[in-house]
Amino acid sequence: MPVEKRRLTAHPKLVLDVIKRQAGTLEKAVLEGAMNAIEAKAGVFNIYFDAKDAAPDKPGAQLRLSDDGRGIGSRQEVEEFFEEFGHPHDESEGKIWAQFRMGRGQIFAFGKNRWRTSEFNLIVDVEQWGLDYELHSGLDKAGGCDIIVDLYKNPVGTYAYRTIEVLKERIARLVQFMPIPIKFNGEQINTPAANCEWDMEDENAFYSFGAGIDLKVYNLGAYVMAMDARTAGTMGVIVSKKQLKVNFARNDVQHDCAVFHPHIDKVIKENRIKKTRQRRRDLDDHERIATLMDIRDGDQDFRDVKVLGLIPTSSGRHMSLEACRKMRMPWTFAPRGDRRADKLMQQHDAVCFDESILEELGYTGDDNAFFTWFMHRADPDMNERLFAKNWIPLENLYDTFENLREGTNDTYKILPDTELNVVEKRVRKVLEGFNCWDDRTICIGISDSADAWTDGQSYIVVGRAFIKRLSLSYAGCAAALLTTMCHELAHDIDTAGTHVHGESFYRRYHDITANDDSPLRFVALMYTKLNDAKLQERASAELKRQTKADERQREKIGIAAKSR
Repeated sequence: MPVEKRRLTAHPKLVLDVIKRQAGTLEKAVLEGAMNAIEAKAGVFNIYFDAKDAAPDKPGAQLRLSDDGRGIGSRQEVEEFFEEFGHPHDESEGKIWAQFRMGRGQIFAFGKNRWRTSEFNLIVDVEQWGLDYELHSGLDKAGGCDIIVDLYKNPVGTYAYRTIEVLKERIARLVQFMPIPIKFNGEQINTPAANCEWDMEDENAFYSFGAGIDLKVYNLGAYVMAMDARTAGTMGVIVSKKQLKVNFARNDVQHDCAVFHPHIDKVIKENRIKKTRQRRRDLDDHERIATLMDIRDGDQDFRDVKVLGLIPTSSGRHMSLEACRKMRMPWTFAPRGDRRADKLMQQHDAVCFDESILEELGYTGDDNAFFTWFMHRADPDMNERLFAKNWIPLENLYDTFENLREGTNDTYKILPDTELNVVEKRVRKVLEGFNCWDDRTICIGISDSADAWTDGQSYIVVGRAFIKRLSLSYAGCAAALLTTMCHELAHDIDTAGTHVHGESFYRRYHDITANDDSPLRFVALMYTKLNDAKLQERASAELKRQTKADERQREKIGIAAKSR
């Protein structure tokens, strides 16, 4: 049988896919340009953006990246470092971030590139030419590297970047701690890590804890990722002093990184356990869950945090493990925000814990044994006599939520605007915009039994629990909501209580839903409006939250407002 030794190869399409799919955002491609400039020993990196009156998502806008580094100096460098993707790095190059020799492809993906460096002009247009490019040589020597990108689509004015300021802020977030000045349309947008104020530093990184909404990680000043505060157990900023081993997309640290996981990760854990939890009594939800996970996994001694409010109730408050141990009234698990659970707690009939904690902590056993399971995990060596005395009695006090809520009465309450959540306000606003409810005011309310109700004349109330059950991102749920509204519109009596659906009701319901002016004609439009409103709210809230969090971080580490 013949045996051949052959070589695995890559199809050109793979290279083209690598170019087009490395960077999902323009700011990520700009970050790659900044890293390349610093590795080329540049003293400054300039970013210029000009929309040139181009419409959003249309051609015409231009991005320019320029630096005063060493550039590409020879034909051999063009062939090895520009033309060939994945060419291995040599240690003598003294690279800071470079690992794959693929990053320039991120800039290629967004527009026609013209690279002017040394005696060369290199033109790449992957949309028109694919992997072919033009090499112009023998030109007058030019210092550094000047890249002009005629963008395939103007990003400003789109959902991603509503304004140029948003684009600038997104880029600034990625380059915030890089070691040389980085300017956007002439304004410096970074502060080198060495010029900031930190809680601590060691040979591996600079550290700032306790501000922001997540834990941001920068690889030698270049943004890599934001660790969820629930996972990290704390918030803040970490800027490594040594190269981190990152994945191909540069948006995560590899599990075998010799700098992050043995060393930086240890500092994170020590901070959240020894400092954050002992110093603060106002932990947020992410920190509480992280603390409970550490107790469960044996990384946190529960005795040090037993008086912190950690176990969430369905009403949004938190009880300490010590308070749970001393609890001597019926208890259960209930949905967060449940009205009947809240009533049970107000009347001191039972303690209702948020049922989501079971999933958060990975508990799948019987509900009544939750605390005994958790404390066995927290301290498997606890004296059995003390354990039985302190925790076993809780199992006997447990009762199901169904049993405990049987005694609660139906309620019909219209909620004031101040008590409405974001989704409820969104639903009411969209419904009001259709102007087909016979001048009845749209309200949001609470009922133990009704999805909606009306007084038959002046208002229609949509139940909070009904809205919560709906998955409003699906058109079918928009139809369910409008059908319920038509049902109440067909009533000319007060439906807050016992009522009968007689012949006149059905005749009126038929007339409302079957004619050309039926509110049901708005199903598709309502689905669209609800989703558009949600996207706008999320974008606004995220920008506001990120802006405030970044401001707290800047203030904490001593970045002046003018450097933003």
